[in-house]
Amino acid sequence: MKPYGRHLFICMHGNCAPSEEGEALQRQIHQLNREHGRNKLRNPERVKCTLADCLGVCQNGPIVAVYPEGIWYEHVDSEVLAQIYESHIINDEPVEAHVAHRLYPAGQEPSYAPQVRGDEGEYQPDVAPSSIPATKLAEKQADEIDTALVDGAAIRKQIRKTRKKKGLVIVNTGQGKGKTTAALGIMTRAWGRKMRIGVLQFLKNENARFGEIKAAHRMGAIDWLSTGDGWTWTSQDMAETTAKAQQAWQIAQERISSSQYDLFIMDEFTYPLHYGWLDTDTVLNWLRENKPPLMHLIITGRYAPPALIEFADLVTEMRAIKHPFQEQGIRAQAGIEY
Repeated sequence: MKPYGRHLFICMHGNCAPSEEGEALQRQIHQLNREHGRNKLRNPERVKCTLADCLGVCQNGPIVAVYPEGIWYEHVDSEVLAQIYESHIINDEPVEAHVAHRLYPAGQEPSYAPQVRGDEGEYQPDVAPSSIPATKLAEKQADEIDTALVDGAAIRKQIRKTRKKKGLVIVNTGQGKGKTTAALGIMTRAWGRKMRIGVLQFLKNENARFGEIKAAHRMGAIDWLSTGDGWTWTSQDMAETTAKAQQAWQIAQERISSSQYDLFIMDEFTYPLHYGWLDTDTVLNWLRENKPPLMHLIITGRYAPPALIEFADLVTEMRAIKHPFQEQGIRAQAGIEY
């Protein structure tokens, strides 16, 4: 599998435009990728498209961000997206009429990745299916499936042989419930494997005694610290809330760089990044330099910045479908929510 050429982020948070519009744009990208062969894993110019919970603009949506150029488009509908794809993605010419923001001055954007890697133009697209008789197409598809199975088995065998290990960066984000809960599930699994575990909660009140905190104390051998003063929307002093988050990051830096943990969880850490209390690029650069190679790091919270999503090895988005409070007026219950 070749690395991809471009990565598109589409906001579907719902503040700048209905989330359904962002989802429709993603489906259109997938269709355009299929038409241009840029969905193929072996194509170095393939295009990756991710729905972002929030891109922090919250106006003039839908918003579409194109990387590595760092160009953000606004008021993107189906017609504008088709224009962006043809002009920017295919022909490397940004659609200036819809550019809302640039991370870099025009003409100073990072180079297109396939050009830097030297693999641009290597990919030879398959023969168009429409030019293949139906029987031959069926045979071709069957051959591709067989090849994929054989290749997959070979890849798995090779992976087992190399025994490669890596400390993963895992991000649980999205508006749905379960982000912290999923992290605690991994914590339990790691505890069962006698791994060294640290948990730092960035916003939950330092005096809170939620069920998971009590469980960690009963389990033992889990280094747990809550550093916040509550949630951002109930804070009585945002300056203090900000200061506590910045102090918590200093503590996290000390603990991460100590090499004393096999698994470290930074619960609700996306909020200090999203609200600008901490600079995302500075945080990620520090992690690149200082996170122990084999330590697993889990970050939870809504509004994960695109740069964090790009940096992570595993990203899961929790999406709200139904909620007992919203649908039935049922408040949070002990043992389920806290």
